[in-house]
Amino acid sequence: MTALAGSVDIPDRTNPGAGTERHRPGTGFERPNAAQLRLAAALLILPPLFHLVSADLLTFALIWYAAATLIRSRATAFDRLMVSGGVLIGWTCALSLLAGYWPWGLHPVALAEATAVPLIAILLLQGPRPAGPAQRPWVRLRRLVPTRDLALLLPAAAAVAFTLYPVVRRNATERLGLIISFEDLARHAALYDTILRVGGLTSLHKSEAAVSVTTGLDTYPQGSHLTLAVITGFLRGGTTQGPALAQMSLFILLSALTAAGLAVAVLWAVQRVAGRALRGWRGLALALPTAVYLVVAEVPQLQARGFLSEIFALGLFALLLALAIRPLSRFHEQVVALGALTVGISFGHYLLLPAVGAVVLAWAVMHRRNCFRHWPTVLATAAVTGVLALFPPYSNAKSAGSADVLTLPGSISPVGRHLLLPLVVAAFLALLTRSARANRSRRVALASLAAVSLLCYGVMEYQLRTAGTTSYFYEKMIHQLMVVGVICFAAALLPAFGRRVFAGPGTAPAPGARPTVRSRFRSGVPVVAVAGCLAFAVLSNAQPDSGKAGWEGSPGRSQLNGTGAHFKLAQRIAVLNTDHPQDGRLPVSLAGARAWGEASPDWSGVEDNLWLSVLNRNQGSTWELWAWAIGHRSAQEMADFAASRPATPLRFYVDEGSPLLADLKALAAAGRLPDLAVSALHYESGDVSIRPVALR
Repeated sequence: MTALAGSVDIPDRTNPGAGTERHRPGTGFERPNAAQLRLAAALLILPPLFHLVSADLLTFALIWYAAATLIRSRATAFDRLMVSGGVLIGWTCALSLLAGYWPWGLHPVALAEATAVPLIAILLLQGPRPAGPAQRPWVRLRRLVPTRDLALLLPAAAAVAFTLYPVVRRNATERLGLIISFEDLARHAALYDTILRVGGLTSLHKSEAAVSVTTGLDTYPQGSHLTLAVITGFLRGGTTQGPALAQMSLFILLSALTAAGLAVAVLWAVQRVAGRALRGWRGLALALPTAVYLVVAEVPQLQARGFLSEIFALGLFALLLALAIRPLSRFHEQVVALGALTVGISFGHYLLLPAVGAVVLAWAVMHRRNCFRHWPTVLATAAVTGVLALFPPYSNAKSAGSADVLTLPGSISPVGRHLLLPLVVAAFLALLTRSARANRSRRVALASLAAVSLLCYGVMEYQLRTAGTTSYFYEKMIHQLMVVGVICFAAALLPAFGRRVFAGPGTAPAPGARPTVRSRFRSGVPVVAVAGCLAFAVLSNAQPDSGKAGWEGSPGRSQLNGTGAHFKLAQRIAVLNTDHPQDGRLPVSLAGARAWGEASPDWSGVEDNLWLSVLNRNQGSTWELWAWAIGHRSAQEMADFAASRPATPLRFYVDEGSPLLADLKALAAAGRLPDLAVSALHYESGDVSIRPVALR
């Protein structure tokens, strides 16, 4: 706690610059003190011991704590945890290239020891931290969590609770019902499960992954799946696969946690780039409405479409943008952080790489003197980052290596323009003022906002010229503009409203003087009132551009209530997975209404075979069964399909009382039925059971 609480007194965060912190003259290598030696020993010795007592999660916390304490820039404890967390994600993605070849795979002890080596090297090279004055525990705790972080942590905790509540209150089958209509998440779940099984990226284990991952998906960017698999390893104390439904339940929980992480990352970025404009409890006036906007209006739509990789990468992009606008005070730490975040973003969703390149270039231009002064560090970091960041697009070049991919259609929910466009326009106007252009940090914000806006416009023009309309990837670009717009709006606050409105005069008012309007705003109750009014205004407009207005029509309300969930279908899939006879036959579900041939089809019902293949861990080898079973099939079609696959015996599942049963028995009596097995699903009092059917 002492190490995290050190150096949190920041006299002025209005315009911090990379490399502005003066270092003491070099005196050669300084011998590490006892605290550093204890931490180094703990990093090496404790991971195997924690594993022996099934407490690998403590190893995870130890590694994160050690990485946070290595940051010597002026920062609060929460700042250090956020930055170190992003750097560790980038490091994990890079380490996965090595883990794909060593014999331990993603075992938590192997990953912990491999991470401990560079952490210890940095720890010893840094030398002892300058000793501060002795402080009481209460003072130390206040330094650890200053008031400005409390104003951020409260909305962040509310955002996390709001996002996780619909998931944590349900059991494993009900969690599956929440996401069963998110077709993309089925493929994400298959990737996550396969990475756990093969012990690394599927692009490095294509032959082993072919059973459970479809062709082309094995080279998909896997930073998010890899990170969730690593966390699963630390939670469970190993990479052994658990029961399919239980592991799916954990994946759904971790996916929701990833969405909550995006909200927390954006909130932290907003607080950081605003600087002294949101000092103390005044930060609540922006953090609360921002949290409402994210978790009620926009993030649930990303979750509803199963955009796990994009959510993951957008969270890292928020961290990178915040550090580009308000850099760390030590240049070497800044460069390493930007490089690691770039690697993590590329592994997560490399569609963001053009925006990342523009943001990093804007930072480098504005801080070119420091870059030239430390050119060896810049060149070395750029070289390593470039090689690692190019691995995902290079691996996926055959599947998505053409610009024609940008015009592919896809199911996506548009970002609400009625909130986003005013936000972006206001940020632009504020950043174009003379006071903003005179500030280096806000010039980075302006350049970043302009670059991402131009990227969106470029994709829009390309789609209009080639396809005649905007589609899937244009909306993906708008997601990036949403994150950049929110963060750059916070950076524009100070020049937009003036320093004195937020920070006030530098001296205290004279005794007996009447408080001014500005001084009243800086007190607690008015700040809470302003934050509440702004949050209510956002909540009243949280609906998409079309639909019922306000909270009633918001995506967050639908997510909270489980609107669109299919619990009965999830129950059917869970029963088919757990009660399917282990007789070597592949299950094919024709139960429920299919997409075609039914009077009132349950459109989500066609996904039962897709999710069943994920739970059976054979999606790569059975995707044809899912495609065939989407539509309504006759008894003769069932017989013909079974006859066409003599090497793969099948077991069909139909509803009890279905006309298919009588037709199949008639074919069997006529001697025209090949060797196939049929079971009927029996529904009674909300329960589902399986009964074998004798056709002969």
